[in-house]
Amino acid sequence: MSRAERVLHPDRSALDRFGYELRKLRKERGYSLARLAGLVYVSEDLIHRVEVAERRPSRELAGALDKALGAGGSLLTSWQDFDVEHRARKAVVLGCACGPSDECSPPTSGQNREAGNNERAGSLSWTDEGNAEDVIDVLKRVQALSRAVDPEIIRHLRGNLWHTLARYEQLDHASLVPVLLKQRSWTDSLLGECSHPKQRQQLFEIAGVTSGLLGYVAVGRSEFPLARAYCLEAFKLGDFAQDTNIQAWARGLQSFCEYYDRRYDEALRLAIDGLNYAQSGPQSVRLTINGVARARGKLGDAEGVRRAVDRAYDLMSRNDVPSGLPSSIALECYSVAQTASNAATAYVPLGMPEKVQHYVEQALPDIRKSGSPWSRSLVMIDLAFSLIRSTEADLDRAAELVIDALSISEGRPIVSVQQRTSEFVRDATDRWGKIRQVSAICDAASTLEVR
Repeated sequence: MSRAERVLHPDRSALDRFGYELRKLRKERGYSLARLAGLVYVSEDLIHRVEVAERRPSRELAGALDKALGAGGSLLTSWQDFDVEHRARKAVVLGCACGPSDECSPPTSGQNREAGNNERAGSLSWTDEGNAEDVIDVLKRVQALSRAVDPEIIRHLRGNLWHTLARYEQLDHASLVPVLLKQRSWTDSLLGECSHPKQRQQLFEIAGVTSGLLGYVAVGRSEFPLARAYCLEAFKLGDFAQDTNIQAWARGLQSFCEYYDRRYDEALRLAIDGLNYAQSGPQSVRLTINGVARARGKLGDAEGVRRAVDRAYDLMSRNDVPSGLPSSIALECYSVAQTASNAATAYVPLGMPEKVQHYVEQALPDIRKSGSPWSRSLVMIDLAFSLIRSTEADLDRAAELVIDALSISEGRPIVSVQQRTSEFVRDATDRWGKIRQVSAICDAASTLEVR
């Protein structure tokens, strides 16, 4: 190795230590070379060469890597270690009296003609001045700025996701999860490879809605901790996508999760916060009727339920309301049938059978035409509740409705059907004891397992 090469390359063991630590941190964080390079705006090749001790990073690059990897200053400390060694070695090679912390003066031509030659080559490489890039590195970084995803890929990903949202009620959720997981993982990889701002925003949107779907499925299977994590991720990704509708939608999912985990105060808080993002937009109806009204019903707040139901109908008048019974997890506004069925559910725990029957009658025509077994089952159980809580209770008819509801969603039970059936059995038992009709419901529900 020539004298100039020794100037350009400090002690290799120091570089090796920095590269080893960098590579170790990157792998611990699960970052690819492409993703890390994108985060610090340099080329993949430069990151690789630093890791294998072929390239000395600048202080600025070391700091950027430290921050991107959350190293807490350890990478900067390593950089300072070999920087001190580099200055000491440079002083010895150039015959200077400088200390390790001093800057060396440029050598005279008589002292080191080879170093002078290298100085003249400074237009191509600045490594000897403490930088770590040459012209090629800069050009690679410029090229990296234009890294994009084929627009057709994004179009198909979005199309597939929206198709899943629209047909959610008819799909087998057990087979849906592996596909969603694969899509979520690949979207994350695409984000690591893509530098185009608009496309990154679209990918954040796709990732957020995919996570939300996974969270919704997890709630249906009573996997509440996992559902919370997915729904939180959906909310954060909605923020990165700069899409307040997705954030409002995600808050609705979070409220839904807490409702079925019987944390009604938290369900109410999340729904109210979601309205800050929804304003009077499409998700405002869902958050008001499915979130606020139902949580207040469970908390025994009859006046709060009345106000929330009235508010939901007012908000519908400000939005484009779909007909029939669309998907329960759509990003569009709730339909009349969805709003009415949720209003009925909100009044059930308040012991107001007339209100329940009123809203069930509004919802039933569209629900009967729909392909959603869960919506039909749930509205039938709500109607059964109203029959046993009215002044002229009809347990026989109520029991028939619950048993029919369980048969409709047989083989595809979800937590909402399971919980409402259990609540019906409890209320009926409290009033009549475990008589024949109640025993028949228990037998029908004995095979009800959330999958």
